[in-house]
Amino acid sequence: MIESHFLWPKSHILDALISAPKFISVAVIEEELSRLFPGGYPVLFSSARAALVLALIESGMVRESLVGIFPYASHCVLDAIARVATPLSGPTAKLASLRVVYHQWGYVQETDLPSNTIEDCVDTLCIPGATLFPGGGRFEIWSLPKIVGTSSGGVLWCREKETAVTIRSLLEKRGGGLFPWIIRLLAKKYPRVYGYWQGAEGSLGNVSRLQTGEILAAIYKWKEIVADRQAKLNIVWSLAVDWLQRPIDRLPPVVPLERDIPETIIHELGIASGYRMMERFNQETEHTMFKTLLIPIHQDTSSLWLEEIIRRLDSHKRLVKE
Repeated sequence: MIESHFLWPKSHILDALISAPKFISVAVIEEELSRLFPGGYPVLFSSARAALVLALIESGMVRESLVGIFPYASHCVLDAIARVATPLSGPTAKLASLRVVYHQWGYVQETDLPSNTIEDCVDTLCIPGATLFPGGGRFEIWSLPKIVGTSSGGVLWCREKETAVTIRSLLEKRGGGLFPWIIRLLAKKYPRVYGYWQGAEGSLGNVSRLQTGEILAAIYKWKEIVADRQAKLNIVWSLAVDWLQRPIDRLPPVVPLERDIPETIIHELGIASGYRMMERFNQETEHTMFKTLLIPIHQDTSSLWLEEIIRRLDSHKRLVKE
């Protein structure tokens, strides 16, 4: 059977259930995150989308507010923004009063952003001590399932301590906790159930103590995950598109290649993500879209798998030249 990998690591229901009885407080997790990343003030959410909703509310967004987004923004981002304001993409995004800037797959291309910007870093694995808010924004959002492979968890990093206090106060008034998490776990086995969780999650956001054990265990493995990611980045980076700077303190889950590889070979290699559009920015912050093949380097992949991909791609390149 072909070993197949998507953009992000998979979560495991068994790990979540084994960790459930630990009953760790949310404050303990936020303290551990603050120790690893002292440049901001974290607020733990049940998901990144719930964090985005409250970041928009705290930023003063209302229905008539226009919020700029990435041209290929995911449905969860669109859903979260549309609960509060009106999302705009493409040329019309210039009319927005606030932007949600996606540092796509962990690659930071936009800096010197307006101070009210929300930086979407959902799949960025930061090295401990990394500078937060790389574009200069007010918030930074992480999705723990996409970074460390937990079944739930999102982090809203606030630049100011007072803002974090306000966000926690808003979060306390919302629902969430155990029942939504159970639905999300069930969705791993029964995909149709996911729609029920998705429909409610944006208006919730609280974390049950049954979720926190798994999250803290993953955070304790953070440095181990970073070392693994750095080693795999070293293996694959020579194939990356030449217009991206190699990341230093922020590690991506994938490495983008600009190659024309037949879909049959991509399937044989087990690259489940296939081709995706990636935004490229120049010094004038103008952008173009490129079709890229994404090679996953997250913790679910192995060095042997990556080396086999490189061998097959090099073999295909030689055949094309002949």
